[in-house]
Amino acid sequence: MTTQTQDRDQERAMSVEAERRVLGACLMATPSYDPVADVARAVREGDWCEPAHELVWSAVQRLHGASRPTGVPAVEAQLRSTGDLERAGGLVGLSRLASEACSPAEAGHYADLVHGYAQVRRYQQALVRGMQGARQADPLAVQETIAAHQAELEHLAADDQDEDDTFGRFGDHLDAHLDSLAVSLPPAAITGFSDLDSRMKLMPGQMIVVAARPAMGKSAFALGVATANARTGAPTLVHSLEMGRAEVSNRILSARARVAFHHIRDGVDGLTQDDWDRLDRYAPELKDLPLWMDYSARVSPARIRSRIKTIVRETGRAPLVVVDYLQLMQTDQRNARQSPYERVTEISRELKILASDTGAVLIALAQLNRGPEQRQDKRPAVSDLRDSGALEQDADAIILLHREDYYEPESERSGETDLIVAKHRNGPTATITVAHQFHYSRLRDMAATEEPAR
Repeated sequence: MTTQTQDRDQERAMSVEAERRVLGACLMATPSYDPVADVARAVREGDWCEPAHELVWSAVQRLHGASRPTGVPAVEAQLRSTGDLERAGGLVGLSRLASEACSPAEAGHYADLVHGYAQVRRYQQALVRGMQGARQADPLAVQETIAAHQAELEHLAADDQDEDDTFGRFGDHLDAHLDSLAVSLPPAAITGFSDLDSRMKLMPGQMIVVAARPAMGKSAFALGVATANARTGAPTLVHSLEMGRAEVSNRILSARARVAFHHIRDGVDGLTQDDWDRLDRYAPELKDLPLWMDYSARVSPARIRSRIKTIVRETGRAPLVVVDYLQLMQTDQRNARQSPYERVTEISRELKILASDTGAVLIALAQLNRGPEQRQDKRPAVSDLRDSGALEQDADAIILLHREDYYEPESERSGETDLIVAKHRNGPTATITVAHQFHYSRLRDMAATEEPAR
């Protein structure tokens, strides 16, 4: 027997011993001291090394939740009713657990050991998966493999450490909250649209979904928001999954310098001297913006988390993050059998958790299905979000883009885009009208369609 095997066997024996002592204490509970609640605070689902012990713990929890005794007779009856008694060791096994109970004062300590040994096992399993991922890694996507492994380790390291802060009496934190209301908190980010910013204050941890049918101006909106926020000095990160470096650069230059997009796209053959003068005037400002770009077509929540950490280390602040667009993202699990619905559902939930964990404001662009085109007025609705209802559930706000002149070129509202705030968890819904100037690849406030030349 190798030393490694001996160590593993010894570790398992110590884990099982801690489990037996904890469960014994629960089986010996008295009205004057009930350790079940203390154990439940430390032990998580899946922490039990011995399957029989997990069955006993489940029975104890069910009884405790029903305010019934958790002694050996009650647990035996509960296990018998579910057909699990023999698998849990029978009456003999339960009696043996009770005989090995730790003292009431030690129950919390042994419960921590149960959880700690489980975390050690999870850590070992994560390292094994990391080695398997390294052996199977695509040489052209090593960074994604590393980011996925890093995300798994970070999740393991977090281990619900903030749980004590998330549970308590409401009144315990009320005074501090009232004090915070007396202080004006600036928004964590801005969109650059004055009416939208006045109605929807972007705060840390929020996830905003911006959705539309193709050709409605989602990318122009996203790049405009990113540039406007970066111009305030706030760090900003854009993940462009659909457009490459050249197209994004052309769009930002066109929008900021007010040079026709098709002139820039055609290069020297399309640019006039006035165009060059404008580009020269605005290029230095754009070069100095705290604006980070990621043009990889393979983006997962783990990769975004890694980029956010890099920016936080450099600037000390969580960035505004723009993802263009969500349905093109990959999951960290990379399960080829996932349906589009399952994939988008997982990505949506992970992005919301990511925003909450990092304090970033996350704006995720999304495609709508063909629902609007089947209505007479063509206006989009939240129910048109494609692939998953989780987007509607997870988003703090949903903004739908609509252009009447796309469907009716002779419309009196030619040149206008509606920003329909269809969901707003922290405020009212509204429809805000802005001007689209797609020859400059941008959207603008209606009252500020032009800027004075410098």
